[in-house]
Parts: sequence; C-alpha cells; structure tokens
Amino acid sequence: MTSAVEYSDLGQLGAQLGRGGQAVVWDAPNAKVPGVSAPLVYKEYKQAPPSGAELRKIVGLRAKLSGADLDRLNELTTWPLRVVERAGVACGILMRRIPAEFGAEIPVLSTGGTKWIPREVQFLFIPPDRLGGPRIGWQVPTWEQRLGICRDFAELLDFYHERLEVVFGDINPKNELYRLDGRPSVMFIDCDGVRSMSQVARNVQLNVDDWQPPERGPLTRLSDRYKFGLFVRRTLLPDKLTSTATDPAAIASVLDRTGTDLLTRAITKTADPKQRPSAGEWLTYFRRLLGEDIDPPVLIETELDRSFVALGNPVQLRWRATDAVTLDVVVDGKKTSVDARPGSGVVQLWPDRTTHIAVTAANSLGTDSRVVGPVAVIPPPDVLRTPVVLPDLPPVTEFMGSLPRTSLPDLPDVVPRARLDPFDVAPAGRGFGWPALDVARFPFDLNELLLGGPPLDGLLANSEETT
Repeated sequence: MTSAVEYSDLGQLGAQLGRGGQAVVWDAPNAKVPGVSAPLVYKEYKQAPPSGAELRKIVGLRAKLSGADLDRLNELTTWPLRVVERAGVACGILMRRIPAEFGAEIPVLSTGGTKWIPREVQFLFIPPDRLGGPRIGWQVPTWEQRLGICRDFAELLDFYHERLEVVFGDINPKNELYRLDGRPSVMFIDCDGVRSMSQVARNVQLNVDDWQPPERGPLTRLSDRYKFGLFVRRTLLPDKLTSTATDPAAIASVLDRTGTDLLTRAITKTADPKQRPSAGEWLTYFRRLLGEDIDPPVLIETELDRSFVALGNPVQLRWRATDAVTLDVVVDGKKTSVDARPGSGVVQLWPDRTTHIAVTAANSLGTDSRVVGPVAVIPPPDVLRTPVVLPDLPPVTEFMGSLPRTSLPDLPDVVPRARLDPFDVAPAGRGFGWPALDVARFPFDLNELLLGGPPLDGLLANSEETT
C-alpha cells in the first residue's frame, strides 16, 4: 500500500480551516484516497515535522485493520490517511474532515452572524448557564449525556490501548470532540501524535497546561489513564474553576463509592501510577451506571427434554445465560424470540420434522450461539384397510325363465265354539282336524345351483315334473 503522496498531487487547496501552534489545516477538495469517500483536509506542519518514518507507521497501522476495527477507526478519529511529502521529505498529512455533527454554530459578536467551530470537550467544563447563555448558546448536556460522553471516551481509549496497542498521548481539551445528537458521541482528532506502546517518540510530546501527569517523562498508557481521570473529573463537575481542577474528593457528591475510588486511584498525584484504572474498567463502570450491558452474553446451558417426539407434540428447551437481553430459537427456519433478562427459562417448540435447533443469546455487545439436537419427529402410523377378495363366479349367459309356482289347497273355515266355563268339557262328537297336506318343497337345490348343479335344461324339466 502507498503510504505517501507528493504535495503536487493534492491539486488546488481550498480555504484555511484552522491554525494551531504547530500546523495549519486546509481544505483539500481535489485530494483522493482509495476506499475513502469522506471529504479530506491537508494538515501542513509549520516547523520540525514529525519523522516521516513514524508517520508512515501510523498510516500503515490503519492499513492492517479490517472489518469492524477499520470502521471504528474511520468513524471515530481523523486518523492520518497519507503522508504528504515534498521531494521525499514529510511536510504534512491527509486526513478526514471533521463531520458537521461534531461541531456547532457559535455567535460572532463583531458581525452579528455565526460561524461553525468544532465542539471541543473544553466546553463541557464551563458552567452550564454560560454554555447555554447568549455568548455560546449551545445545548447543555444532561447528567445522562455527560455519563454517556465519559463512557464513549473510555470505549475509544480502550480501543486505542487494547486493540491498536497505541498511546494517544496528547489528550487535552481541544483534541477530543463531542456530540449530543447520536452515538458514538466522542471523536479523537490530531491522531498523528499517537505512538506504539513499544515505541518512544523521537520528539517528546508536550503536555498542555493543567494536563501534565505527575511522573513527567515520555507519554505512556499510564499517562493516558491519568489524563482521562482529569477529563472525568472536569466533565461531571462543571464550574468556573473546573478546567484546572485535580482534586478527586469532590466527585463523591455525584458518583457512588466505586466511582469515587476509581477517580481517586486515577488522579491522586501521590498514588502509584500502576494502580490507575484502565479505560476498560471505566467503561464497565459507566455502562453499569447507565444500566447498559457490561459483557457479551454467554450461553451456559441449552438442553432438550427429549430426543424424539411424535408429530404434533411439543419439545421443551431449557436454557440458562448470563448478560443476555434476548434469546432467539430457530426451528426449521421459524424463529421464536423470548426475553432473556431473567437469565433462564423454558421454551416450548413444535418441530414439524426431524431437525437441529439453533439457539442465540444476544445483547448490544455481541452474541453467543449453539446448535442442539437433532430432535427426531416421528409421524403417526398409517392404518391400511385390507381389501376383501370376492369369489370369481362364472357369468350367467342364458335366461333361466320364471320360477315355478307351488299350488296348495285352500284352508277350511273354522269357527271355534265359545267356552264360557273353563271346566265345561266339549260334548262328544266329531271334532276339528287338519287335513293331510303334502310337504312343500323348493323346486331347486341351491347347493347344486351355486356349486355347479345339473344343467339348466335338467332344472327346467324337473320343474315341469314337480308342477
């Protein structure tokens, strides 16, 4: 990757945007850096420019990042993008222009108009009535917003120390900006002075008045921690003399015992510098104070109550997790979300087929996922009816005619004599008797008919004889 460009390649520069003791900043509308769409500015050193080799290392550090780390660096800092050289000698750097949301309009009394200026953190240290008064006229941050600014400052400083392994060094009231209309709410500028923790700068950085660590010497991670403690003290207790305050005792009026102890360790001049709390410790404290997540979630237990189930019946997932806000359970593409803040629970699931179950615990800091199962889903058995086989009968091809009729004699008229006395015996004489009748017979033998019987002609002949 090319880490340097020639001054002549910048094209025509625009207006002067700022001037400090060591450099001048110009708009660079014609300068281009591959992969960077944000507007750029050119920072030109007045005298004693930093070593070109050191600047190239800073540019090269960005080139090693990717993904979320690169996005964070681009979003939260004006990190050097290219070293600008004249005939091979460093004369300045290209960097991202400060986004408009990290600045505000301020009245210009001499003209009656306004001008845009960066919203430097030094404005957090002045009394609220002055910040919101006619001279400045800015929104006064609430207590929660001040805590949020401290949290985001600690988070970005922790990113510098733990992920990039660099020392910011020049923490002062002008090198950090803030915003109140969104998050993240802090941006680091003038990042060309950062140094690797394993490297000592050739030119010792100068500390701004009232921001000098008691141990003096080269700037290190421990000096960053001291200066952050001063920032917390001055941001949370704004007053007329706050910009120079170094006494940690007053913080007890607004922070709890834990916060007071952290600040005491951070800025007490006689304390051991190695006991100063890290940016990560401060970050955890402010997150807890704001009721936010502290750590990424961890799934401790995910257990199913059975490994197989009949179709149409539920299976239960028992789970336990720490620091989780939501729990998502996905079964066969269908997601069930539950509140995970209680820390444990049971989710009833209805799988349609044999499948694995994906479980994900989440909060604002990350996720933890597992896959459990599989759960075998057994369908109900099918009931099949066995067909009844009918006998194979030969078809009837000839007409059998009408069935024969049998003649029977008429029955005699019989009128029984009424008997009034049950003991009365009928007189002797001729009594009633049934006439003798032939036994009626069916003209066909059904067994023979169904099972093969005599020929049809024989049946008809037999019928005529019977008649």
